[in-house]
Amino acid sequence: RKCKAAAAAGEPQWRGAGERPGLQVWRVEQFRVVPWPMSKYGKFHRGDSYIVLKTSVSPDNPDKLEWDIHFWIGSESSQDEYGTAAYKTVELDDYLHDGATQHREVEGAESQDFLNCFGGRLTYLAGGAASGFKHVETREREPKLLEVKGLRDNIRLRQVALSRASMNSGDVFILDADAAIYLWNGSASNAHERSKAADIAHGMAAERGGGVRVITVPDDEPDEEHPFWKLMPGERRFLGIKYADIKVRDMSAGGADEKVKAFQPLLMRLKVGSNGKISYTRVARGSKPPANRLKSDDVFLFDTGFEAFLWVGLNADQQERVSAFPFAQKYLQDYRRPSVLPITRYTEGKEAQRFLAMLGPNEKSCCADCIVC
Repeated sequence: RKCKAAAAAGEPQWRGAGERPGLQVWRVEQFRVVPWPMSKYGKFHRGDSYIVLKTSVSPDNPDKLEWDIHFWIGSESSQDEYGTAAYKTVELDDYLHDGATQHREVEGAESQDFLNCFGGRLTYLAGGAASGFKHVETREREPKLLEVKGLRDNIRLRQVALSRASMNSGDVFILDADAAIYLWNGSASNAHERSKAADIAHGMAAERGGGVRVITVPDDEPDEEHPFWKLMPGERRFLGIKYADIKVRDMSAGGADEKVKAFQPLLMRLKVGSNGKISYTRVARGSKPPANRLKSDDVFLFDTGFEAFLWVGLNADQQERVSAFPFAQKYLQDYRRPSVLPITRYTEGKEAQRFLAMLGPNEKSCCADCIVC
């Protein structure tokens, strides 16, 4: 561990990082990290990747500091930039003696904790370092459309394309927009969906500081002047000429609620071969995996269905530690999981209580290496 910290200390940009409460931002430029001007905090180029360090005073000990490292990936960022950001994030954590919690952020689907670093709002800029910042345009955080579907405890939440064509009258939809959180209850949606969607919407509003309202949108004929419908135009146009209508579909398009299957949480173990190839093995399936299936010599990913967690053992191989986020990216692709799924990285012994609460009690030694359940 001393060797890793010493190597991280060799990066001049980390000197003084995390020594006092506040925010520090770096942009990745040609495999290096470069300080981002404070005047541009909260303004990120789509073609780039960034590292954001938030340092705060521990609520339990005023003499202790806590760190969160977020690395942000623009929609047009290159694989090299993504890889450098992931590597440098681990290096910064090494500099902080493995004391930070790491988070991956994706353009358009940032966590609320990340948004709160910048007053709840981000501005996306066109271009990037490689393009010389040509044709710069600004754009606020993009809205997200979420579908709530199912019965009782078997309810699924998923992100769908921002379009009326994604909606149907049998389900409930939440539009997470800058000005408000909109709730649209399909006329044939069930009480379980409506109740769960209301809980989710109000929870989202609370996370944004309480300054955002939850607005229920009437499910009758769309009012084209309503902000909800303005974000999802009802016409297809080409060269300014309308050629088709876009309408909400009927309940049959959403399928039967009884057939909805909630995602079964997965616990996966990462391995990096001698050839550098990343592979993974399923360790457990279902909620509350036994805590002692997490081994100090390895790196694990736990996908709850709504977010994913990387857990890095204290004795994990350095190459596997550095490969944790690329491994998570490969997992999302191979398992066809949402590319915007939030990912948080913990080091053994530095886990948040909410993560530990997702684990079950230790199992008997005879079951410890079983991967059937």
